[in-house]
Amino acid sequence: MGVRKTIIAAAMTLAVVGAASARAQQPASTRAENDRLFRAAAELYSIDPDLLAAIASVESGGNSAAVSPKGAQGLMQLMPATANRFRVLDPYDPVSNTLGAVRFISFLRQYRTAHGDGAPLSLPELLAAYNAGEGAVDKYNGIPPYPETQQYVRKVLVAYLFRNSHSSLAERLGPRPVDQADSAVRPIPAKPAISHLHPVVTQPKNPPVDSIDKLTEIQRLRQIELSKQQTASRFGETDGPR
Repeated sequence: MGVRKTIIAAAMTLAVVGAASARAQQPASTRAENDRLFRAAAELYSIDPDLLAAIASVESGGNSAAVSPKGAQGLMQLMPATANRFRVLDPYDPVSNTLGAVRFISFLRQYRTAHGDGAPLSLPELLAAYNAGEGAVDKYNGIPPYPETQQYVRKVLVAYLFRNSHSSLAERLGPRPVDQADSAVRPIPAKPAISHLHPVVTQPKNPPVDSIDKLTEIQRLRQIELSKQQTASRFGETDGPR
């Protein structure tokens, strides 16, 4: 039993280190901008923004220009058919892409209960449906036996459960003397057990129109920044050797 616990602890440590490494490769400014986007989009559909951040980190590493070998596009890696289905105008625009993803997640969260066809998907099942489609989850009555999908579900759950764990601890503890006993450290409240976890929802703190304003502002600032980069690039080409 002791060996088993050691192996599990080592596996979880590697998972956390891997997630931290992936975050380190993403510029801090991009991470902050994406986090603002996830918070605003999540408010519209009462979804936990940490769940959106976890999905994006596994799907694209936070890269809005990412394209998978199978053709999935953008920050949340939507397939063209899925993007069209959930009204994504530009799959490489992070705002449009994220809104398509939250519409997809909202649909998965309620598509069974909306027609009285059964119990709602658990969170692992929802993630499997995000990756492989709701038809595959229905076909196998749970997470399908696809190695890629099973690995994807594990990665997102690990990223979600450990999301901002270190910063949460620092905020909860606050400043304390260096010689204070370690026993005074309060543990971080655990997320719900995965086996009982249903798609996480939060109550909107602001009216939806406020979230739309935030999304519009994020999109506007991004367009301004892209315009500046394009202008700088053109001047650079003009001033360089011919």
